[in-house]
Amino acid sequence: MEVETATLLPLPLNIDQTSTASVDALLWAAETPTGCCEGTAALRLQKVYRSYRTRRQLADSAVVAEELWWQAIDYARLNRSTISFFNYLKPESAVTRWNRISLNASKVGKGLSKDDKALKLAFQHWIEAIDPRHRYGHNLHLYYEEWCKSDAGQPFFFWLDCGEGRNVDLKECPRTMLRKQCVRYLGPQERELYEYVPVDGKIVLKQTGELLDTTKGSKGAKWIFVMSTSKKLYAGEKRKGMFHHSTFLAGGTTLAAGRFVAEEGVLKIIWAYSGHYKPSDENLNIFLTFLKDSGVILSEVQVRSSSNEEYEYADDNKQPQDEKAPTPPPELEMPTEPESEAMRVTVARSEYKRTLSGGLHSPRAEVPKKAILQRMESKSKARSYQLGHQLSLKWSTGVGPRIGCVADYPLELRTKALEFVNLSPRAPTPSTRRGLASCLSPTAIMVASPHMQSQN
Repeated sequence: MEVETATLLPLPLNIDQTSTASVDALLWAAETPTGCCEGTAALRLQKVYRSYRTRRQLADSAVVAEELWWQAIDYARLNRSTISFFNYLKPESAVTRWNRISLNASKVGKGLSKDDKALKLAFQHWIEAIDPRHRYGHNLHLYYEEWCKSDAGQPFFFWLDCGEGRNVDLKECPRTMLRKQCVRYLGPQERELYEYVPVDGKIVLKQTGELLDTTKGSKGAKWIFVMSTSKKLYAGEKRKGMFHHSTFLAGGTTLAAGRFVAEEGVLKIIWAYSGHYKPSDENLNIFLTFLKDSGVILSEVQVRSSSNEEYEYADDNKQPQDEKAPTPPPELEMPTEPESEAMRVTVARSEYKRTLSGGLHSPRAEVPKKAILQRMESKSKARSYQLGHQLSLKWSTGVGPRIGCVADYPLELRTKALEFVNLSPRAPTPSTRRGLASCLSPTAIMVASPHMQSQN
């Protein structure tokens, strides 16, 4: 007796790059309405893939949790050294004062020991680096000048956020703009997404091998770059008040900084211009030497240096005509009628603006001080996230160890990380509802629904 089998299409070999919708459609197309066997076969294939996909998402959550942990530690340290240390009743000791000053100095001096020609942030932007929220340095400096005029007897950041200056609203920079324009400071994991390397005379993205092309983006976009003291090149599109030269190395030192234009990986124009670092001609020559030693042909590249007048113009309150001020996001009109479950899920998910390719844009997780101390103690005993890399052998991908490492992070970070990879336990995502329907074949739905059978 011949047994009828389902005609299944071959699955793609590179399953990591296959979207969920395309795989669901592929498996649904594999079913035929000839009987129950076909639906069972497709259902089993879907279960295998979804279990694989869930494990990958759990492993990705470990990477996200590590980045969120870096943000939480950075915020806690800077908040302690700039705001929470101040106490009217208990004066600060000399030891704690020096510890606090050394922490703030290390934020802008990181990397100086590797090269004596490294550039620190311009003094005006130091205040941006040590701010726990990393608000745009130019805006902060306006409030800093106002603080200098006052006689509050309070540290600047305490005065600005909690003290007598919390209600100060300058006409040159309203509080809304001060809160909105916060410069992104990339952590170690995010930074790798912006690293470029010279290959065969062209500039390519290290992770994907994609050629650098600054002309394919939005019209009038400006691409900025920095070169770290380890001779690593980072580049990205500038966004005023949000993405600057200080973004790449989190306010650390650089060997070179500026702007460039590239087409299909070939450099066309290089500017040695950076308002945050103000590089000299010597720093420009260091960058050009690096490119030349890496095989980049510079004979047809236009090299332009910047004068002091350009920096003075950039420090002015006026904006260049080709650089439009960011438009405020449209305000949401909240409905007066009771919200449905689907609407609550949509609103909850719309609060997090983030992309895996562009880094984390989610709000910082509020982690209790006790949880941070417990995590730091466990981190000193065993580096949990790095365990996945240590066990990544030819026969092991390290996914399993990374999944186990997630439990070592505080609950708040774990929740944020799971939300990022759409595994949040708080609210079901629309994809899970859609996935439940696609798991069932028409035959299985008929068997599971007596009401449908009675209608037929």
